[in-house]
Amino acid sequence: MRGLFKRKKYKPPKMPPFPTDHEGVMKAMAPYYHQERPLDFFFELYIVDVLELLPDESLSALDEFSKVFPDFFKDYDGDWKKYVEGQLNLSKTIGIAIWDLWIRNSRIAQEQGSVYHPWHFAINFNDEYCANGSKVDVWQGNAIDLAKKRIKEYKSSS
Repeated sequence: MRGLFKRKKYKPPKMPPFPTDHEGVMKAMAPYYHQERPLDFFFELYIVDVLELLPDESLSALDEFSKVFPDFFKDYDGDWKKYVEGQLNLSKTIGIAIWDLWIRNSRIAQEQGSVYHPWHFAINFNDEYCANGSKVDVWQGNAIDLAKKRIKEYKSSS
């Protein structure tokens, strides 16, 4: 995913809106559920939430989903974020990886005159993170320190 768009010009797909109520969560999750990969749906929304771009209505809708289907996240006290972290055994540095790749790739898209939709980024991040031999969230040398610096600079300039 590093330099995802350097190979070719980024053409953003039309993305669905984020769910804003329980029915919206059910509708958005349906294709994932039918493909027997509901964890991907929640991981993608987790990624967008880490970026602080998931609308409050979506967070409320996910909380409502947790209450309507308490067994879905019962091993995680009904918390969909803990479910994602536990099921994927996410590291303590996953947020740094998410932010760093978001900053890099959204800038590349912007330089090309496009806007990188956060959900599309989350789909791409998920694909790269789960790929065999993935180097996402693998830090060598001072890479994590450089990533933290980029994130700090990005947040202070936003």
